Amino acid sequence: MAIYLYIIGFLVIVTLLVQQSVANEIAVKKGYESQANHLIGLIPVYGVIHFLKKKNLKDTTESSIRYAWNPQVLFRSFLIFSLLTVIAIIIIVPVSILGYLSIKNDLLKALLFIYFTLFVIFSYHSLVVEVARKKGYEDIFVHLITLVPLFGLFHILVQLSNEQRGEMIGYKRNTNQLDSSKALIIYALTLLPIFGLIYYVWLVPKKRNISNSAIRQSFSFGSILSRLLIYGEITLVAVIVIVPVVYIFGLAFSNIQTSIPNTIWPANPNLGAFTYLFEETKFFRWYGNTLVIAMINMLVGTILITGAAYVFARFQFKGKKAGLLTILVLQAFPSFMGLIAMYVLFWTFDLLGKPAALSILYIGGSIPGNLWLIKGFLSQIPKDLDESAMIDGANKVQIFTQIILPLSVPILTFVAVSMFMGPWMDYMLPGFLLNYYPRNAGVGYDVTNQWTLAVGLFKFINDVNYQHYSAFAAGALLVGLPITVLYMVFQKYLIEGIMAGATKG
Repeated sequence: MAIYLYIIGFLVIVTLLVQQSVANEIAVKKGYESQANHLIGLIPVYGVIHFLKKKNLKDTTESSIRYAWNPQVLFRSFLIFSLLTVIAIIIIVPVSILGYLSIKNDLLKALLFIYFTLFVIFSYHSLVVEVARKKGYEDIFVHLITLVPLFGLFHILVQLSNEQRGEMIGYKRNTNQLDSSKALIIYALTLLPIFGLIYYVWLVPKKRNISNSAIRQSFSFGSILSRLLIYGEITLVAVIVIVPVVYIFGLAFSNIQTSIPNTIWPANPNLGAFTYLFEETKFFRWYGNTLVIAMINMLVGTILITGAAYVFARFQFKGKKAGLLTILVLQAFPSFMGLIAMYVLFWTFDLLGKPAALSILYIGGSIPGNLWLIKGFLSQIPKDLDESAMIDGANKVQIFTQIILPLSVPILTFVAVSMFMGPWMDYMLPGFLLNYYPRNAGVGYDVTNQWTLAVGLFKFINDVNYQHYSAFAAGALLVGLPITVLYMVFQKYLIEGIMAGATKG
């Protein structure tokens, strides 16, 4: 029964929207273009009849008016408004569910509060900056006058407890009254950000020759709606990216072992999780094992792949095309498909339980994709440089080391950093190949000395006996340290390398 009610409600909404569209089109053709016409058009049946009976204010024919309710036009309008209604339902229903759940969940409530606060700040800031730009004001003061007061108010309110907020606005529990002086202060602080808009719309003179209608266009419905949609999406992406990072930082400073916090930031931050990680675990050993693997993977892998890519890019030989296609096909198969074969090979060559040996697998697995990437970049370097160098007496090695390598720094940096990152984030291979007791291991042999960071940190969330969520978060932050440093140091080359290798094969 409920499904039929939903369908009927959906059809009623779509029908009203179609009728409003027809009524608005008739009104425009007859010369009635006020905003009230949009509301009148929503009145069932009467909306269309009302405008049909009105006199023509424009020179229009009856055939053009009858075209508004042509069956094909109505059917097309019905499909368009049905699609728009479905999209609105897809957006509104999850938002409503989140709003309902946020009443009972403090973390969700905080996330929604952060989202809507940032959404309002960014949208308002964009509006003021656009108005100021049209009037000729583009200095940093425009941004400060819109953001600083609101941030100050938000910062003050967040730092205070509920009782302190009540006292700040002058609320007294005993009298249920407001202290007028304090209330005036808080209301002034609340309205202060709006001063930026008032300041640039009415108070400052124009520096550019622009009409008032052009300024008013910034406040039109279409302009406001597009701005809200744009900054709504940008804010959503920002919250999705930033909030988990802030949550990990908060969890790392919470020193929580068996429960997951429902707040983004702890009430009493401390370094207990880091102390536990450094003093009661083999964290430094795990860190060292992973760093050794990453360095071998980065240095040896980059050298081998660069040499192979140079051969494929600069030399002609039999089987070159078939070799490139074979390497490309190998890239389609995930590494875990060969876990059993890897285990047998490592067992045969007595490499199980040896962290540095994992570099063989990491380097081999990274060859197909990175070889094509570097080969594509090297193919863009003109061969005239090679020929000119050969005329001057340079051999192939000198051409490669003194001409090709300096020009290939961006793509080589990108590949090297990518290969350095791999071992820090991989759990499957180390967990499968390093949990092994050697044949000559004694009774008290500690297998955890062979682990990498991923295997060791996973124990804090997987093993009931060693469960420590804050230690896991603290370790995750420290894992990102060397990667972040590399990205900051080689940022320029990384950006060039990302855009380089995919333009020519």
